Amino acid sequence: MIGTAAQAGPACFNASELEAANLRALLQQFNVAALNCQTLDPNDPTFAQHYNKFVVRFGPQLSKNSEVLKHHFAADRGGLDHWITLIANDAGSQVINKPDFCQLAWERLADMIALEPADMQLYANRTEAATSFAPACHETVQAASQPSGQKKTPSK
Repeated sequence: MIGTAAQAGPACFNASELEAANLRALLQQFNVAALNCQTLDPNDPTFAQHYNKFVVRFGPQLSKNSEVLKHHFAADRGGLDHWITLIANDAGSQVINKPDFCQLAWERLADMIALEPADMQLYANRTEAATSFAPACHETVQAASQPSGQKKTPSK
């Protein structure tokens, strides 16, 4: 039993960790797009230039996001780096396999840049970018599916 948790990968993500995961997964998609998605017009700013504006504008929120994920992976040395690499590799394969990857990345980045900092996380959550990389804890799923005001009944 002791080896099972380590073999199974990182623990499930609670609600705040899942939110952080969605934002980080979206950021990794932007990183991959910055390397792969360019315009044909040499006078048009590159994706990387837009991404850099985004990072400068939302730096404090991105730092908080990073801390949440570092805490989640604290017991798993190298786990955060491995997790981010999995997401980046997936985005890299999407560049090749999804013809609209760059267009979608441009649209999402433009949407994010136009947002107020308080709305950034809500947008990232709607994209559900980390769905296949961040298993939600049972309690997170159960709490999200219950109407507000209802008490959660303990499960056996």
